[in-house]
Amino acid sequence: MFYLIIFLIIALFSILEVLNFDKQISRSFSIIIILILLFIAGLRYETGVDWRVYESMFETTVPINEITNSLGRELIFSSPDYGYCLLISLIKYFGGSIQTVFFIVSLLTYFFLYKAIVFFSNGKAISLLVYFAVLFFVLDMSGMRQSLALSIFFYSIKYVYSKNRFKFVFLVLFAGSFHWSAYLLLFMYFIIRRTFSSKSLIVLFCISLLVYVLNVKWLNIIIDKVSPLMGDYAIATKLLFYSTYESSTLGRDLNLNTIVNIVFYIVTFFLIMYYRKDLEKSNKYFNIFLNIYICQIFTFFCMFEFIEMSERLRLYFMISNIIILPCLIYLFYLKAERILIFAYVFLFSFFSCKPYILNAETTISYHPYQNYIIYKGFNLNSTGEERLNKQAQLNE
Repeated sequence: MFYLIIFLIIALFSILEVLNFDKQISRSFSIIIILILLFIAGLRYETGVDWRVYESMFETTVPINEITNSLGRELIFSSPDYGYCLLISLIKYFGGSIQTVFFIVSLLTYFFLYKAIVFFSNGKAISLLVYFAVLFFVLDMSGMRQSLALSIFFYSIKYVYSKNRFKFVFLVLFAGSFHWSAYLLLFMYFIIRRTFSSKSLIVLFCISLLVYVLNVKWLNIIIDKVSPLMGDYAIATKLLFYSTYESSTLGRDLNLNTIVNIVFYIVTFFLIMYYRKDLEKSNKYFNIFLNIYICQIFTFFCMFEFIEMSERLRLYFMISNIIILPCLIYLFYLKAERILIFAYVFLFSFFSCKPYILNAETTISYHPYQNYIIYKGFNLNSTGEERLNKQAQLNE
Protein backbone atom coordinates (compact mmCIF):
# COMPACT_ATOMS: atom_id res chain seq x y z
CA MET A 1 0.00 0.00 0.00
CA PHE A 2 2.88 2.40 0.82
CA TYR A 3 4.44 2.19 -2.66
CA LEU A 4 1.02 2.40 -4.33
CA ILE A 5 0.34 5.68 -2.52
CA ILE A 6 3.72 7.06 -3.71
CA PHE A 7 2.94 5.94 -7.26
CA LEU A 8 -0.46 7.66 -7.18
CA ILE A 9 1.03 10.88 -5.74
CA ILE A 10 3.57 11.04 -8.59
CA ALA A 11 0.78 10.20 -11.07
CA LEU A 12 -1.33 13.06 -9.65
CA PHE A 13 1.54 15.51 -10.12
CA SER A 14 1.93 14.18 -13.67
CA ILE A 15 -1.76 14.68 -14.49
CA LEU A 16 -1.65 18.24 -13.16
CA GLU A 17 1.42 18.85 -15.31
CA VAL A 18 -0.36 17.46 -18.40
CA LEU A 19 -3.39 19.68 -17.74
CA ASN A 20 -1.15 22.78 -17.58
CA PHE A 21 -1.72 23.37 -13.89
CA ASP A 22 -0.32 26.67 -12.56
CA LYS A 23 3.17 26.67 -14.13
CA GLN A 24 4.85 28.40 -11.21
CA ILE A 25 3.57 25.76 -8.80
CA SER A 26 4.15 22.84 -11.21
CA ARG A 27 7.87 23.71 -11.38
CA SER A 28 8.15 22.49 -7.80
CA PHE A 29 6.56 19.10 -8.60
CA SER A 30 9.83 17.51 -9.74
CA ILE A 31 11.68 18.78 -6.65
CA ILE A 32 8.97 17.37 -4.35
CA ILE A 33 9.07 13.99 -6.12
CA ILE A 34 12.87 13.85 -5.97
CA LEU A 35 12.80 14.58 -2.22
CA ILE A 36 10.18 11.85 -1.69
CA LEU A 37 12.31 9.32 -3.56
CA LEU A 38 15.43 10.40 -1.66
CA PHE A 39 13.60 9.94 1.65
CA ILE A 40 12.44 6.45 0.65
CA ALA A 41 15.61 5.09 -0.99
CA GLY A 42 18.23 7.01 0.98
CA LEU A 43 16.76 6.08 4.36
CA ARG A 44 15.65 2.52 3.62
CA TYR A 45 16.52 0.05 6.33
CA GLU A 46 17.01 -3.64 5.51
CA THR A 47 14.58 -3.25 2.63
CA GLY A 48 15.05 -4.51 -0.93
CA VAL A 49 17.20 -7.25 -2.42
CA ASP A 50 20.87 -6.25 -2.23
CA TRP A 51 21.18 -4.59 1.18
CA ARG A 52 22.80 -7.67 2.76
CA VAL A 53 25.48 -7.81 0.03
CA TYR A 54 26.25 -4.11 0.53
CA GLU A 55 26.36 -4.56 4.28
CA SER A 56 28.82 -7.44 3.95
CA MET A 57 31.03 -5.43 1.59
CA PHE A 58 31.02 -2.49 4.00
CA GLU A 59 32.02 -4.70 6.92
CA THR A 60 35.00 -6.22 5.06
CA THR A 61 36.28 -2.84 3.77
CA VAL A 62 38.91 -1.07 5.88
CA PRO A 63 39.11 2.72 6.47
CA ILE A 64 40.93 4.85 3.90
CA ASN A 65 43.94 5.46 6.18
CA GLU A 66 44.97 1.83 5.62
CA ILE A 67 45.45 2.39 1.88
CA THR A 68 49.18 2.91 2.46
CA ASN A 69 49.82 -0.81 3.05
CA SER A 70 49.33 -3.63 0.54
CA LEU A 71 46.79 -5.58 2.63
CA GLY A 72 44.76 -2.41 3.18
CA ARG A 73 44.69 -1.67 -0.56
CA GLU A 74 43.61 -5.25 -1.23
CA LEU A 75 40.75 -4.97 1.28
CA ILE A 76 39.66 -1.54 0.03
CA PHE A 77 39.72 -2.39 -3.68
CA SER A 78 37.92 -5.70 -3.27
CA SER A 79 35.90 -5.15 -6.47
CA PRO A 80 36.52 -3.42 -9.82
CA ASP A 81 34.10 -0.64 -8.78
CA TYR A 82 36.92 1.50 -7.39
CA GLY A 83 34.90 4.68 -6.94
CA TYR A 84 32.40 2.91 -4.73
CA CYS A 85 35.22 1.15 -2.84
CA LEU A 86 36.89 4.49 -2.07
CA LEU A 87 33.57 6.03 -1.02
CA ILE A 88 32.74 3.35 1.56
CA SER A 89 36.34 3.38 2.79
CA LEU A 90 36.12 7.15 3.36
CA ILE A 91 32.75 6.88 5.07
CA LYS A 92 34.09 4.15 7.35
CA TYR A 93 37.11 6.32 8.23
CA PHE A 94 34.82 9.13 9.41
CA GLY A 95 32.68 6.75 11.48
CA GLY A 96 29.74 6.34 9.11
CA SER A 97 27.68 3.19 8.67
CA ILE A 98 26.14 1.37 5.74
CA GLN A 99 23.10 3.62 6.20
CA THR A 100 25.37 6.61 5.55
CA VAL A 101 26.46 4.93 2.32
CA PHE A 102 22.84 4.38 1.26
CA PHE A 103 21.98 8.02 1.84
CA ILE A 104 25.07 9.53 0.14
CA VAL A 105 24.76 7.27 -2.92
CA SER A 106 21.04 8.13 -3.18
CA LEU A 107 21.81 11.85 -2.78
CA LEU A 108 24.35 11.71 -5.62
CA THR A 109 21.98 9.64 -7.76
CA TYR A 110 19.11 12.09 -7.44
CA PHE A 111 21.38 15.09 -7.98
CA PHE A 112 22.43 13.80 -11.41
CA LEU A 113 18.93 12.49 -12.18
CA TYR A 114 17.30 15.84 -11.39
CA LYS A 115 19.88 17.76 -13.43
CA ALA A 116 19.35 15.43 -16.41
CA ILE A 117 15.55 15.51 -16.31
CA VAL A 118 15.43 19.30 -16.00
CA PHE A 119 17.85 19.58 -18.93
CA PHE A 120 16.19 17.08 -21.32
CA SER A 121 12.53 16.51 -20.42
CA ASN A 122 9.41 18.21 -21.76
CA GLY A 123 7.46 16.94 -18.74
CA LYS A 124 9.50 16.56 -15.56
CA ALA A 125 6.84 14.93 -13.35
CA ILE A 126 5.90 12.47 -16.12
CA SER A 127 9.57 11.56 -16.55
CA LEU A 128 9.82 10.84 -12.83
CA LEU A 129 6.66 8.72 -12.96
CA VAL A 130 8.26 6.56 -15.66
CA TYR A 131 11.55 6.49 -13.72
CA PHE A 132 9.75 5.34 -10.56
CA ALA A 133 7.99 2.60 -12.50
CA VAL A 134 10.86 1.13 -14.50
CA LEU A 135 14.02 1.85 -12.48
CA PHE A 136 13.35 2.88 -8.88
CA PHE A 137 12.73 -0.56 -7.36
CA VAL A 138 15.29 -2.46 -9.42
CA LEU A 139 18.09 0.07 -8.85
CA ASP A 140 17.46 2.73 -6.18
CA MET A 141 16.02 0.21 -3.72
CA SER A 142 18.45 -2.56 -4.62
CA GLY A 143 21.34 -2.14 -7.09
CA MET A 144 22.27 1.36 -5.91
CA ARG A 145 25.76 1.32 -7.49
CA GLN A 146 24.27 0.88 -10.95
CA SER A 147 21.60 3.44 -10.07
CA LEU A 148 24.28 6.07 -9.53
CA ALA A 149 26.17 4.94 -12.66
CA LEU A 150 22.97 5.25 -14.70
CA SER A 151 22.15 8.76 -13.46
CA ILE A 152 25.71 9.92 -14.24
CA PHE A 153 25.45 8.43 -17.74
CA PHE A 154 22.04 10.10 -18.17
CA TYR A 155 23.56 13.48 -17.29
CA SER A 156 26.61 12.88 -19.53
CA ILE A 157 24.39 12.75 -22.63
CA LYS A 158 24.29 16.56 -22.67
CA TYR A 159 27.94 16.39 -23.75
CA VAL A 160 27.06 14.08 -26.64
CA TYR A 161 24.77 16.81 -27.95
CA SER A 162 27.42 19.53 -27.48
CA LYS A 163 30.06 17.16 -29.00
CA ASN A 164 32.30 17.44 -25.95
CA ARG A 165 33.84 13.98 -26.13
CA PHE A 166 36.25 14.56 -23.25
CA LYS A 167 33.54 15.41 -20.69
CA PHE A 168 31.36 12.51 -21.87
CA VAL A 169 34.22 10.01 -21.54
CA PHE A 170 35.21 11.42 -18.13
CA LEU A 171 31.67 11.08 -16.75
CA VAL A 172 31.21 7.56 -18.15
CA LEU A 173 34.53 6.50 -16.59
CA PHE A 174 33.34 8.09 -13.34
CA ALA A 175 30.07 6.12 -13.64
CA GLY A 176 32.04 2.94 -14.34
CA SER A 177 33.97 3.40 -11.11
CA PHE A 178 30.67 2.80 -9.27
CA HIS A 179 29.46 -0.02 -11.50
CA TRP A 180 31.69 -1.76 -14.05
CA SER A 181 28.87 -2.16 -16.59
CA ALA A 182 28.98 1.59 -17.36
CA TYR A 183 32.37 1.12 -19.08
CA LEU A 184 30.48 -0.66 -21.87
CA LEU A 185 28.76 2.67 -22.63
CA LEU A 186 31.94 4.39 -23.83
CA PHE A 187 31.25 3.33 -27.43
CA MET A 188 27.77 4.90 -27.22
CA TYR A 189 29.18 8.36 -28.03
CA PHE A 190 29.68 7.35 -31.66
CA ILE A 191 26.26 5.69 -31.96
CA ILE A 192 23.81 8.04 -30.27
CA ARG A 193 25.19 11.29 -31.75
CA ARG A 194 24.31 10.21 -35.30
CA THR A 195 21.01 10.82 -37.06
CA PHE A 196 19.72 7.64 -38.67
CA SER A 197 17.01 7.58 -41.33
CA SER A 198 13.59 6.28 -40.35
CA LYS A 199 13.91 3.53 -42.96
CA SER A 200 17.14 2.18 -41.41
CA LEU A 201 15.63 2.28 -37.92
CA ILE A 202 12.54 0.38 -39.08
CA VAL A 203 14.78 -2.27 -40.68
CA LEU A 204 16.83 -2.58 -37.47
CA PHE A 205 13.66 -2.88 -35.38
CA CYS A 206 12.29 -5.64 -37.61
CA ILE A 207 15.60 -7.54 -37.61
CA SER A 208 15.78 -7.34 -33.79
CA LEU A 209 12.24 -8.67 -33.47
CA LEU A 210 12.99 -11.50 -35.91
CA VAL A 211 16.15 -12.50 -34.01
CA TYR A 212 14.00 -13.09 -30.93
CA VAL A 213 11.06 -14.72 -32.72
CA LEU A 214 13.30 -17.06 -34.73
CA ASN A 215 15.47 -17.81 -31.67
CA VAL A 216 18.74 -16.85 -33.39
CA LYS A 217 21.52 -17.45 -30.84
CA TRP A 218 24.63 -15.47 -31.72
CA LEU A 219 25.82 -13.73 -28.55
CA ASN A 220 27.46 -16.72 -26.88
CA ILE A 221 29.59 -17.32 -29.99
CA ILE A 222 30.84 -13.70 -29.91
CA ILE A 223 31.63 -13.79 -26.17
CA ASP A 224 33.57 -17.05 -26.54
CA LYS A 225 35.70 -15.44 -29.25
CA VAL A 226 36.20 -12.03 -27.62
CA SER A 227 36.72 -12.88 -23.93
CA PRO A 228 40.11 -14.67 -24.34
CA LEU A 229 41.44 -11.61 -26.21
CA MET A 230 40.64 -9.40 -23.19
CA GLY A 231 42.92 -11.31 -20.83
CA ASP A 232 42.28 -11.10 -17.09
CA TYR A 233 40.52 -7.73 -17.12
CA ALA A 234 37.50 -7.43 -14.83
CA ILE A 235 35.11 -6.84 -17.74
CA ALA A 236 36.22 -10.10 -19.41
CA THR A 237 35.62 -11.94 -16.13
CA LYS A 238 32.15 -10.42 -15.83
CA LEU A 239 31.26 -11.30 -19.43
CA LEU A 240 32.29 -14.89 -18.87
CA PHE A 241 30.28 -14.99 -15.63
CA TYR A 242 27.12 -13.71 -17.32
CA SER A 243 27.53 -16.16 -20.20
CA THR A 244 28.36 -19.29 -18.19
CA TYR A 245 26.77 -18.99 -14.72
CA GLU A 246 23.63 -21.13 -14.59
CA SER A 247 21.11 -18.47 -13.46
CA SER A 248 22.59 -15.91 -15.88
CA THR A 249 22.26 -18.12 -18.96
CA LEU A 250 18.48 -18.36 -18.72
CA GLY A 251 16.81 -17.03 -21.85
CA ARG A 252 13.91 -14.62 -22.15
CA ASP A 253 10.72 -16.65 -21.88
CA LEU A 254 7.61 -15.63 -23.79
CA ASN A 255 5.55 -14.87 -20.68
CA LEU A 256 3.00 -12.14 -19.92
CA ASN A 257 5.70 -9.65 -18.97
CA THR A 258 7.58 -10.26 -22.24
CA ILE A 259 4.36 -9.96 -24.29
CA VAL A 260 3.48 -6.63 -22.65
CA ASN A 261 7.00 -5.33 -23.32
CA ILE A 262 6.80 -6.42 -26.96
CA VAL A 263 3.46 -4.64 -27.37
CA PHE A 264 4.90 -1.51 -25.70
CA TYR A 265 7.95 -1.51 -27.99
CA ILE A 266 5.85 -1.98 -31.14
CA VAL A 267 3.23 0.65 -30.27
CA THR A 268 5.76 3.23 -29.03
CA PHE A 269 8.05 2.66 -32.02
CA PHE A 270 5.10 3.12 -34.39
CA LEU A 271 4.13 6.40 -32.71
CA ILE A 272 7.74 7.62 -32.78
CA MET A 273 8.17 6.88 -36.48
CA TYR A 274 4.79 8.37 -37.40
CA TYR A 275 5.39 11.62 -35.52
CA ARG A 276 9.19 11.72 -35.80
CA LYS A 277 9.47 15.12 -37.55
CA ASP A 278 7.18 16.78 -35.00
CA LEU A 279 9.05 15.15 -32.12
CA GLU A 280 12.36 16.45 -33.46
CA LYS A 281 10.92 19.97 -33.46
CA SER A 282 9.47 19.67 -29.96
CA ASN A 283 12.71 18.45 -28.34
CA LYS A 284 16.14 19.13 -29.87
CA TYR A 285 17.60 16.11 -28.02
CA PHE A 286 14.99 13.73 -29.39
CA ASN A 287 17.20 11.92 -31.93
CA ILE A 288 19.79 11.11 -29.27
CA PHE A 289 17.15 9.44 -27.11
CA LEU A 290 15.62 7.76 -30.16
CA ASN A 291 18.99 6.08 -30.77
CA ILE A 292 19.15 5.05 -27.11
CA TYR A 293 15.61 3.66 -27.46
CA ILE A 294 16.76 1.53 -30.42
CA CYS A 295 19.64 0.27 -28.26
CA GLN A 296 17.04 -0.70 -25.66
CA ILE A 297 15.13 -2.67 -28.28
CA PHE A 298 18.35 -4.37 -29.39
CA THR A 299 19.29 -5.47 -25.86
CA PHE A 300 15.75 -6.74 -25.20
CA PHE A 301 15.34 -8.80 -28.38
CA CYS A 302 18.84 -9.58 -29.70
CA MET A 303 20.44 -10.41 -26.33
CA PHE A 304 17.62 -12.73 -25.27
CA GLU A 305 20.05 -15.65 -24.76
CA PHE A 306 21.35 -14.21 -21.49
CA ILE A 307 18.57 -12.40 -19.68
CA GLU A 308 20.82 -11.26 -16.81
CA MET A 309 23.24 -9.55 -19.19
CA SER A 310 20.41 -8.22 -21.34
CA GLU A 311 18.56 -6.67 -18.41
CA ARG A 312 21.72 -5.25 -16.82
CA LEU A 313 22.56 -3.33 -20.01
CA ARG A 314 18.96 -2.51 -20.93
CA LEU A 315 18.53 -0.61 -17.67
CA TYR A 316 20.84 2.13 -18.97
CA PHE A 317 18.86 2.45 -22.18
CA MET A 318 15.55 2.76 -20.32
CA ILE A 319 16.36 6.43 -19.81
CA SER A 320 15.05 6.87 -23.36
CA ASN A 321 11.53 6.04 -22.05
CA ILE A 322 11.93 8.80 -19.47
CA ILE A 323 12.36 11.43 -22.20
CA ILE A 324 10.47 10.04 -25.22
CA LEU A 325 7.15 9.29 -23.47
CA PRO A 326 6.63 12.88 -22.17
CA CYS A 327 7.60 14.10 -25.67
CA LEU A 328 4.74 12.05 -27.12
CA ILE A 329 2.27 13.51 -24.63
CA TYR A 330 3.26 17.14 -25.25
CA LEU A 331 3.13 16.64 -29.01
CA PHE A 332 -0.62 17.22 -28.79
CA TYR A 333 -2.35 20.45 -27.86
CA LEU A 334 -5.89 19.25 -27.16
CA LYS A 335 -6.31 18.09 -23.56
CA ALA A 336 -8.33 15.04 -24.62
CA GLU A 337 -5.47 13.86 -26.87
CA ARG A 338 -2.86 14.51 -24.19
CA ILE A 339 -4.89 12.58 -21.62
CA LEU A 340 -5.23 9.66 -24.05
CA ILE A 341 -1.46 9.39 -24.54
CA PHE A 342 -0.93 9.94 -20.81
CA ALA A 343 -3.30 7.02 -20.12
CA TYR A 344 -1.03 4.86 -22.31
CA VAL A 345 2.06 6.03 -20.36
CA PHE A 346 0.24 5.51 -17.05
CA LEU A 347 -0.77 1.94 -17.93
CA PHE A 348 2.76 1.11 -19.05
CA SER A 349 4.14 2.59 -15.81
CA PHE A 350 1.58 0.78 -13.66
CA PHE A 351 2.29 -2.59 -15.26
CA SER A 352 6.07 -2.05 -14.98
CA CYS A 353 5.96 -1.64 -11.19
CA LYS A 354 2.79 -3.64 -10.44
CA PRO A 355 4.52 -6.41 -8.43
CA TYR A 356 6.07 -3.83 -6.10
CA ILE A 357 3.17 -1.41 -5.60
CA LEU A 358 0.61 -4.22 -5.19
CA ASN A 359 2.82 -6.19 -2.76
CA ALA A 360 3.30 -9.34 -4.83
CA GLU A 361 4.69 -12.21 -2.77
CA THR A 362 7.80 -12.37 -5.01
CA THR A 363 8.70 -8.82 -3.87
CA ILE A 364 8.28 -9.47 -0.15
CA SER A 365 11.75 -8.06 0.66
CA TYR A 366 10.41 -4.61 -0.33
CA HIS A 367 7.31 -4.59 1.84
CA PRO A 368 6.55 -3.49 4.41
CA TYR A 369 8.87 -0.56 3.75
CA GLN A 370 11.28 0.06 6.63
CA ASN A 371 12.69 3.54 7.23
CA TYR A 372 15.91 3.81 9.24
CA ILE A 373 14.87 6.91 11.25
CA ILE A 374 11.47 5.48 12.14
CA TYR A 375 12.72 1.99 13.01
CA LYS A 376 15.62 3.24 15.13
CA GLY A 377 13.67 6.14 16.66
CA PHE A 378 10.84 3.88 17.82
CA ASN A 379 13.09 0.86 18.46
CA LEU A 380 11.12 -1.36 16.06
CA ASN A 381 12.26 -4.87 15.18
CA SER A 382 13.34 -5.38 11.58
CA THR A 383 11.97 -8.31 9.58
CA GLY A 384 14.34 -7.60 6.67
CA GLU A 385 16.47 -10.71 7.05
CA GLU A 386 13.49 -13.03 7.25
CA ARG A 387 11.73 -11.43 4.26
CA LEU A 388 14.89 -11.43 2.13
CA ASN A 389 15.36 -15.15 2.75
CA LYS A 390 11.75 -15.82 1.84
CA GLN A 391 12.00 -13.84 -1.40
CA ALA A 392 15.17 -15.72 -2.35
CA GLN A 393 13.28 -19.01 -1.89
CA LEU A 394 10.29 -17.81 -3.92
CA ASN A 395 12.47 -16.62 -6.83
CA GLU A 396 14.53 -19.83 -7.06
